[in-house]
Amino acid sequence: MSSSEERRRAQETRAKQVPFVVIPDTPSVLVTVTDSAFREVAHAMGTIDTTLPPGIYRIEQRFGGEVESHFVEVGTEPFTERLALPRMPTATPVEGTPTTRQDHRAAAMRWSTEATHGGGPPTLMVLVRNLRRGWQLDPFALEIADERGAPVDGGAGGWEPSGGQEWAAWSGELPPGGYRLRTRRQPADGLSLAQALHVLDGWTTLVFVSNGPQGPQPQFASIQLVPHGVGWQPADRTQDLAMEAALSGLRQGIDLVSTRQLHGLLDARDVNPFLGIIGAHALLLHPSPDLGRIGGILERLVEYAAVQPDIAALCTLLDEPVPPVETPPMLAASCRLLVRADSADPGILRDGSPAESAAGHLVGRGVWTTWLEQEPRPGLAARGGLVPQVAADARVAGRSRAVDPVDRVQRYVHEIASVEDRSVDDVLSTMEPKDLSRRTGLPHRAVDQAIEKLRRPQGE
Repeated sequence: MSSSEERRRAQETRAKQVPFVVIPDTPSVLVTVTDSAFREVAHAMGTIDTTLPPGIYRIEQRFGGEVESHFVEVGTEPFTERLALPRMPTATPVEGTPTTRQDHRAAAMRWSTEATHGGGPPTLMVLVRNLRRGWQLDPFALEIADERGAPVDGGAGGWEPSGGQEWAAWSGELPPGGYRLRTRRQPADGLSLAQALHVLDGWTTLVFVSNGPQGPQPQFASIQLVPHGVGWQPADRTQDLAMEAALSGLRQGIDLVSTRQLHGLLDARDVNPFLGIIGAHALLLHPSPDLGRIGGILERLVEYAAVQPDIAALCTLLDEPVPPVETPPMLAASCRLLVRADSADPGILRDGSPAESAAGHLVGRGVWTTWLEQEPRPGLAARGGLVPQVAADARVAGRSRAVDPVDRVQRYVHEIASVEDRSVDDVLSTMEPKDLSRRTGLPHRAVDQAIEKLRRPQGE
């Protein structure tokens, strides 16, 4: 075929094309269009505005891990379609999502300004809500404890259940600092999974927890900060959706936030500092993160709370002095940043602190810092149950040994020595403690203690 014939056919094809516009409900929707031969013809985060020849096309949209698709027919007239938001469940009752409920929104607005336990405007609110009618919701399933593990929620009496068991709320005025969220019913071995919370001076921390068929799912929670006394305001739907998309991206380790929505998160840090924290972590998901821009974000965030552990974790990226962190950060990504910094500068995680203990017993369970508690609560036998206390203590001891960070480091070194057919001393002589800390993902103190034990003569 001659070049002139190719040009003629190309011109005819272009002449047959019609405007093709797809507008998603929110800019953080990834839209892909394929033709009848399943070839991709358009791809964008947000609106697609192009031209296509008449035919059958498949429009796919992805948002926060949810995928929806459908086929459309394009004729000779301009084609425009608006896409409804994919049916992604959200822990926050965001307007327009399939899991929003008017009574849940009313509960969030009320209990973010009114305490269920104690007096004064609350500094922490936890709202557990059913995402599907009919699921059984235990209104007293969760417990709030301080950073050392002592309950502070007043027991079941501190929680406010709904009449139809579709939600349960706890709110109260707690001093600034670190707290834990965990299930009230403890496992048989006496050790619970704890999830980090933080109360910031001058702000109210709002925790939205979905209830699933097996009970509360704090690992899928959404967290916001609002000025103390103001309460939750459901007005900014775009901002709420951007937060949900960013959290989903952190769970999956991929960038799911459009540039437009990322700017919205970062610009909103003055009304919700946690949006700035989430936005900074979203920037870190880029192949080449802009540390200069992250530094600008942190300059503003530090004005709110230089000691907030998530902010301190991000500050370690800037090679500037960071005070020792004692309280676990809320985001698991922040916890990993602190462990990495602690390997290079021992003491960033203060020795013996709850932050160090959490980092040493971290559990991979979603986007939030979750760890296996090392402070067993009174077991069934202590409450007059049928389980002998000696058996319960044995299970606790066995599980503690299985997750002991020092033991994990020792096993890692022994495995390297075995695979490379080298002695343990040889491995230790060629690997710096900071490298061992980075490889195991454990704080420096656990590594130092493991090295000391490995070098100790057998029998001592």
